[in-house]
Amino acid sequence: MTDMYYSENLKYVSFLKNIKNLGSVRVKMILETFKNLEDFKSVTKNELEKLEGVSGKISDEIIRALRNINDFDKWYGEMMRRNEKYEVSAVTITDEKFPANLKKIYDPPSVLYYKGELRKEDEYSLSFVGTRTPTEYGRNACRKLAEEVSGYGIPIVSGMARGIDTLAHRTALEKRNLTYAVLGCGLDVIYPQENKRLFEVISERGAVISEFECGTGPDKMNFPRRNRVISGISQGTVIIETGIKGGSMITAGFALDQNREVFAVPGYIFSRKSEGANELIKKGQAKLVSKFDDIFDELYYVYKDFVKKEGIAIELKVNEELSIFEKKIYDVLGTEPVHIDSICEMTGFSVSDCLVNLLSLEFKGIIKQLPGKNFIKI
Repeated sequence: MTDMYYSENLKYVSFLKNIKNLGSVRVKMILETFKNLEDFKSVTKNELEKLEGVSGKISDEIIRALRNINDFDKWYGEMMRRNEKYEVSAVTITDEKFPANLKKIYDPPSVLYYKGELRKEDEYSLSFVGTRTPTEYGRNACRKLAEEVSGYGIPIVSGMARGIDTLAHRTALEKRNLTYAVLGCGLDVIYPQENKRLFEVISERGAVISEFECGTGPDKMNFPRRNRVISGISQGTVIIETGIKGGSMITAGFALDQNREVFAVPGYIFSRKSEGANELIKKGQAKLVSKFDDIFDELYYVYKDFVKKEGIAIELKVNEELSIFEKKIYDVLGTEPVHIDSICEMTGFSVSDCLVNLLSLEFKGIIKQLPGKNFIKI
């Protein structure tokens, strides 16, 4: 279990966060103006109302909260006891450990609670969202894309709901990739309960994250706020099967507002579960995606540096260095083993020509030969 971590100014930020109607945008502004709680305790109503967006009503709420700070101290003490009981860490928006992408959205959470570990790789993550009741097509599409994304070490973010969310997390874990679950409740509540073991494994192999304190239940009103974190923490959001009014459409909307890329898997035109994704593609709000290459095309400027740093071969740029024959063979390979006979059949090359080019690809470090004359991309 990772050691727990608490930002130095957690108490100050928690105090501001709890002030009625203050909101995360004003919290961020106050933190930039008053550096610590002790300084803020002596603030006057006149000073507050000089701040942009702080009306007389809001300043009254702040002054009232400061007068009743002893009540907050009791609440904060109880919150920290719950955090320690459930091994929950907390990071504030001013902390370097706070996810970089999330800091850039209009209304970021002031505090994130988490179990596990936050890493620098978080800023390269992709979110996967979709229906809780996917079709076989939706499950296959999710698994395929999540496997490809995981093959390049790109963390996967989702909401640990039933269906597409759970499948995306599980696929990442199976491929030994990082994955992050963003919840709409406190981290002392596992929702849905059937994902208890998944919750535990993600905590060990990534992080479970929430902006809600321990003791907060999975109230319906929390989930739209959760969705903006899922999209905000990621470089892009992949939509896999959703109805027009599905929660994934809310996530897509947040992603667009946050100036993040949206990708959608096209679906069967007679299925209600495909209406949302198809509509996003039709309106030009999402790029049609069927493989990781489609995502990489849009986000090359992001992933080229990550890939170089991690020493991972990204096929689009590798292909530029391949001969016509090498490229044709490379394109028929995937993350599952392919036998030499199948490669010959799919490319139309002779066994000897295939072996020569496969050997060249292996020397370039982008494929691997397995026992029985099987080959895979690496």
